[in-house]
Formats: sequence, structure tokens, C-alpha cells
Amino acid sequence: MNHRRLLMLIVACVAAGFMACGGEEPQAEQQVEEQVAEEVEEQVEVIEPEMTEEEMVAWVMENCICPQCPSWIPEAAEKGEGGYCAVGISACIVEEAGCICPECPVTLEKDLLWGYYCTRGSAEEMMAQD
Repeated sequence: MNHRRLLMLIVACVAAGFMACGGEEPQAEQQVEEQVAEEVEEQVEVIEPEMTEEEMVAWVMENCICPQCPSWIPEAAEKGEGGYCAVGISACIVEEAGCICPECPVTLEKDLLWGYYCTRGSAEEMMAQD
């Protein structure tokens, strides 16, 4: 859950609590309702449409740092491989010589939890295994 949604949930709960108590003045309730409405409007504005699978793979390939990894081999470059967190196991890389996935911008942006995608499978596959 992202921080804005959590904040909205907290504000909504506080507003519901005030309304349930009945002891608050109507003006205070209205202010809380207006604040919740503003938060919802802000949240709606920042929601981005989901990427298609092709768009996601393209984004991953643009942002991944696979070629800098100790496990990377020239054959993988020759075949145009990379972005293993999205596409899965490499057809070339078989030895785990080190992993920089935790430092990758893709890992940070997508909150991925694993590494060695090149030899163990995509993030989706790793999630299914957990």
C-alpha cells in the first residue's frame, strides 16, 4: 500500500470516528469531509494507467543494469538479452558469479525482492515460488 492511500485511509477513519461520536460540531465534520475529498481527488490524479506487458518489458530493458553484472557474459550481449526480472532465465548465463539486481533502478522502482533473475527466473516466477 502506498503512502497516499494509507494517509487517505487514516483520514477517512478519523472522519468516520468523528461522525460516529456525534459530539463534534457540524462545521468540524464538514472540514474533515472536505479534506478527505481533496485527498481522494489528489490520489485520483496521480494514478497512472497500467503498462501493457510489451511496454513493461521495454521499460525494463531501458532501465536495467544487467550488462554491468558480474554474472553477465558476452554471449548474452550478442543475443540482445537483459531485463531478466521481466523476461526470465537467460539462454546464455548459467553461472552465478555475483548479482547487482538489488542496486538496479528497476528493482527499486518496482519494489522487487529477489535477485539472480538471469538464472532463477523472472520476478513473476519468483513471486509464484514464494
